[in-house]
Amino acid sequence: MRAWMIRSAAVLYVLALFPLRAEHAMGGEPGSDCGSPSDIHDGWVIGSPEQQGFDPARLCAMGKGVADGNLANVDSIVVVRHGVLVYERYFFLPGPTGSFDPATVKHRGNSLTKSVVSLLVGIAVDRGLIKDLDASIFSYFPEYADLRSPEKDRITLRSLLTMSDGLDSAALFEPGGHSLDPDPYRSILETKLTREPGVSFEYNNATTELIGAVLQKVTGKTVDVLAREEILAPLGIHDFDWDRHLGNGYPRASSGLGLRPRDWAKIGQLVLNRGAWQGKQIVSASWVAQSTAVQITAGTSTRYGFQWWLGRSPLGGHAVDWIAALGFNAQKIIVVAQDDLIVVFNASRESEAMVAPEIELLDKYILPAILRR
Repeated sequence: MRAWMIRSAAVLYVLALFPLRAEHAMGGEPGSDCGSPSDIHDGWVIGSPEQQGFDPARLCAMGKGVADGNLANVDSIVVVRHGVLVYERYFFLPGPTGSFDPATVKHRGNSLTKSVVSLLVGIAVDRGLIKDLDASIFSYFPEYADLRSPEKDRITLRSLLTMSDGLDSAALFEPGGHSLDPDPYRSILETKLTREPGVSFEYNNATTELIGAVLQKVTGKTVDVLAREEILAPLGIHDFDWDRHLGNGYPRASSGLGLRPRDWAKIGQLVLNRGAWQGKQIVSASWVAQSTAVQITAGTSTRYGFQWWLGRSPLGGHAVDWIAALGFNAQKIIVVAQDDLIVVFNASRESEAMVAPEIELLDKYILPAILRR
């Protein structure tokens, strides 16, 4: 991925950027339990790595490497296989929080929020509130008719979902951008086109803000309320934060949702289950399949769906495909369908292009630790 992904990531401040010492593992002395999850009665089935086909020693080595400062500097790692939470470890944080615990401490997902918004679009499509992804985006914004042009009329919800709208609006939501603009949607739509809509990818937080505005138009609810009612509550998630807002007072659609790491894993499990959770269909399987399929190329080796990334990891001479939500400061929900696997990383430090080095933990420890496929 390119450096512009970092520059475009939605962050208004950067957490303390000094080395973290991983001192705390849940359940006792540092490293004493190798990441054995606790049952806090939040809907997860708890099990051991061995029962789900893992080599526990390899997972233990991963946690020790992080704790010793020899591997990626993460705040937490959660691993789920076959719907069973098998590994969960939390590490020391600077500042007043000190350390995570599984029951109470939430982690801002930054651009993981975009993938949740994609699921909300799917629910709106399922209910007939959005009938055509290829209709001009201005059909949702009659109040901005003065900004229309034949070229801009080709901007569609589909091009927003694939970040191929062509608008030169990325800087509006970078640090120092116009995040306090009282009419942010007009500001986005009035920027010039730099390329033909629907053709090429450019990471842009502003596009997701327009998606959030469309959702509010068709449902009458802001994205935080929609997320709570349509996704979080059905997943048994009742404790969440949404701590970023636009200048018009509405919650940011591109970032701001904070969940416990094991609750981020529920979002991944929902996608792995093709939109279902514990027998209830929350979003249609057809939308999950469409939104997590390749829709556009997003670089030399990266692909993109509808606000979801698609990547590949090498393993023993072949490749393992995965779907991911990625956020600034190395937030990751990774869905590996062929291994029935969910991995969540949360961190507080910027990583290269939002990918390395945390993906190395997946590539060198978690995937090789699977003994039964």
